Amino acid sequence: MASAIEVSVSVETATDVWTDISEDVLAEEGVSIKYGIDGDKPLDAVASTGVAKFTVNGSKYSFQHADVLAGWQFGAGIRVLLQRTIDTAQAVASITRSSATATVTTSASHGYSTDDWVTIAGASQTGYNGSFRITKTAATTFTYDLGTLTPATPASGTITARIGYLKHNGKLRSADPDPGVYRTRRVRVTSYDGIRDLAETKLRDVAVQVNQTETQLLTTVLDSVPANAQPRYRSLATAVDTYPYAFNELGSGASALRVIKRICVSGFGTALMRGDGTFEFQSRNTRATGDASFHFDETMQGLTTNANIDELVNHVQTTISPRSVDSAATTKLYEATGAPFLVSAGETVTMVVTYSDPNNTDTLIGGVDVVNCTATTDFLGNASADGSGANLTSSLAIVTTQYGSSATLAITNNHATADIYLVNASGEAFLQLRGKGVYEKSPQTFTAQSSQPYGDKTLKIPLAYQDDIGTAQSYALVVEEKYNQAAHAQLESISFVGNSSSDLLLQAIAREPGDMIEVSETNVGADQILMVIQSVNLEITSGPWVTATFGLAPSSAFSMWLLETAGRSEIGETTTLGF
Repeated sequence: MASAIEVSVSVETATDVWTDISEDVLAEEGVSIKYGIDGDKPLDAVASTGVAKFTVNGSKYSFQHADVLAGWQFGAGIRVLLQRTIDTAQAVASITRSSATATVTTSASHGYSTDDWVTIAGASQTGYNGSFRITKTAATTFTYDLGTLTPATPASGTITARIGYLKHNGKLRSADPDPGVYRTRRVRVTSYDGIRDLAETKLRDVAVQVNQTETQLLTTVLDSVPANAQPRYRSLATAVDTYPYAFNELGSGASALRVIKRICVSGFGTALMRGDGTFEFQSRNTRATGDASFHFDETMQGLTTNANIDELVNHVQTTISPRSVDSAATTKLYEATGAPFLVSAGETVTMVVTYSDPNNTDTLIGGVDVVNCTATTDFLGNASADGSGANLTSSLAIVTTQYGSSATLAITNNHATADIYLVNASGEAFLQLRGKGVYEKSPQTFTAQSSQPYGDKTLKIPLAYQDDIGTAQSYALVVEEKYNQAAHAQLESISFVGNSSSDLLLQAIAREPGDMIEVSETNVGADQILMVIQSVNLEITSGPWVTATFGLAPSSAFSMWLLETAGRSEIGETTTLGF
């Protein structure tokens, strides 16, 4: 029995105000949505930028047109919501509001779960209407956040609620109109999800993290990027590891997404972005203990394998870099060189300095317990560039803001008339910053290798923050054991037409990266193989027809033995003690 969907596209035209533009989306051009992790290897640990593409008809979507839609601008929120036609709306008995929280009471049991997306329609107070991420509070009640909207309470009207599946929650990246007065008024739209914000945001202004778990490190990263670059929602797994030191290596800045990858690879975890904009971290335990959401049994339209010799690994090297820290905050983390610089009378100069090894200034290091610059000890001020003028050090004030591998120095000249050079009496630049250096000087590599007929296939895995020898060795052993034979590489992706049945349509629009499925396919010898969805690719064409492609990876690189966990605490031939 064929099943159908409805596609809803909306744009955030004002804060928390979403305008439905679905009627202008050209069905014949289709809608494409792709997000998740590209690849299925241990280093494929973070999601790539999620993309939604569609075409709209109308001059109001051209930035330079006089009739451009209010709020249609770069960075405007873009949502794509999918709903099955069989999931009909149900009656709402009441909606009340307290501050920013709306409480919905349905006339019958709603069947929704926390974090479902539900479309509210029919309220006379339009602030209640729209699609919202809910929190289930009882069988007939749930709540949702209204943000900055304050509609009158209680709501009135004939109100309904209907479940949907938000498959893209991003920002407008491009809107390319067809030119020419006699041509179409079509505008091709591209929206990127929150992974792009993390990839484009530099992380610098964070301190060295000491004895923090991977979840705590991820929280620090996400909290440190600007508010408009932070994921809309978060779901972070329980931590497995604690790292003695982290973020000492950022230097003048590193992509937030790159730092997230270092965290994930260090502990064999993954970072995903779900369709609704939830940043999700899965630890190495997550994929070792999950259950399948659905069993695909010869129901695929297409299937790809990656059974290629290049997919195999029989020589794994994991490298840790234990940190060492100075015993006293007397190390020169920064020392000015070259021509002395000038601070004009009454002005403040703000400069960023990067910590380096005083014995090898080409090597960047981290720093902790950084001391605020002290007059005469860390800087001198002089009226002349050659140091022959009056000593004006007392007129200088320096405020130091320290971070993990750099610091900001705000240098103020409080003299009413004189310009001041930061120079000593010999005419040499004199400004320094002291603290405890954090070093990576003794990397340690652990290896696991087996003899295979195809030769040597090496995979090097840098564990940036890991320092546990046992974990590093176990990491190498389990990866080599899993990837040294072709059996791991049988399934790379599956494709299917969602409209074939209501069940398949639900899988097409409900499944997310990180979900587990079982796959059976006779020709490749797959028999209820447990796989994890790495990526989701939806092609929605006129009809609308939905073709779904799920990129896949092994559910775990190893079968872990976890105490007191049903199904994971019985030692078997293929089970390894979890690390």
